[in-house]
Amino acid sequence: MRDYLQYLDTVVTQLMLIPQGENLAKALINDQNFIDWVTPQQVENVTQIQIKTGYGPQNLEGEPIDTDFYTYLKQVINPQILNGIITDGSNQNDYDDRKIRWSGGEIADYWKREEESLILEVGPTTYPRYHQDCSRSKLEALKLMLKGLQVYQDPFVYFARALAVTVIPITVQGTVYIGERAGNIDRPGLLNFVAGLATFNEQIEQINFYQDAQRELKEEARIDLQLDDSNTRLIGMAGDPFTSETDLVFVVNTGIDENHFESNDWEEHLSFVRLSNKTEAENLLYEGILPGQKDKKEIVYASSFGLKYLIDDHF
Repeated sequence: MRDYLQYLDTVVTQLMLIPQGENLAKALINDQNFIDWVTPQQVENVTQIQIKTGYGPQNLEGEPIDTDFYTYLKQVINPQILNGIITDGSNQNDYDDRKIRWSGGEIADYWKREEESLILEVGPTTYPRYHQDCSRSKLEALKLMLKGLQVYQDPFVYFARALAVTVIPITVQGTVYIGERAGNIDRPGLLNFVAGLATFNEQIEQINFYQDAQRELKEEARIDLQLDDSNTRLIGMAGDPFTSETDLVFVVNTGIDENHFESNDWEEHLSFVRLSNKTEAENLLYEGILPGQKDKKEIVYASSFGLKYLIDDHF
C-alpha cells in the first residue's frame, strides 16, 4: 500500500504539469472506474466519425521504436502474424488479434470536432497487448504511467489503449437493459451494456465504429438493426484511468419491446436486467445495486459513463 501511494503521488504530481493532466490525476486520486474523455455535450449532433492515422504503443522493453501506423504494422504486427504469435482472422475460425488504438500523444489523445464529424487519430495494437493492460495491477499500471510521463510526457504511450464500442439499448417503453458478463469472456461477472473491441482495418477509411456497434448489438442482444442517425446517438468517449482502454459509447432506440430481454439464453451475458427509472440507475451507478437485489456489483467503466448519461439526460 505504501508503494502504491508513493507512485500515485508521483504520477499525480507529473500529470499536473502537463496539459489536460488534471482530470486524469483527479480520477486516479479518487480511484474512479471511468473518466469521460469526450462528453455528451461535446458530441451533440455528431453523426459521423472520421479516422486519421496515428501511432502504435511504444516498446515496453528495449530500445524505442518507430510507432507510425504503417511502420508499426510492418515491423511489429506483421512479423508476429508470420511467426504464429497472433492471428489476423484470414483463416476460417481464426480471431483477428489486430486491434485499434487511440493515439496522439496527449492525455485525452487526439480528437476534434468539425461540424457533425468527430475526428479521431488511431494506431494499430494487438489483443495480447490489450489483455496485458487489463491484467496489470494498479501499482504496475502507475509505474508504467510514470515511465511514460518521464520519457514522453504521455502516461499511456506504453499501453495498448485499445478502442471499443459500448451500446446502450433502449426499448420501445423507454427502459434500458444492462447485462452481467458470462464467465467465458473478458471481464466475467461485471455489469456491462452491449460492448466489444472495435474492428481493425489496414485501410483506415474502412474503420467504422457505427458498424461495430451494430455488430455487437446483434451478437450480444440479438437485435438486428441498421444503425443510423435516426435511431443512434454517440454520447461520448469513456476510458479506464488505469488500463487506458477507451470506448465510444452509443445510445440506440431499438424499437424492441421489453419482453425481448426476458430470455436467459445469451451468448455473452448471464442475463439482462431492466433499468426503468432514474432512481434505479442512480442506485446502480453510486451503490452498485441492481433493482430487486442486495449484493453489490462491479460495473465496467464505459457502462458507468453510460449510466451517468441516462441519469442526466434520459430518465
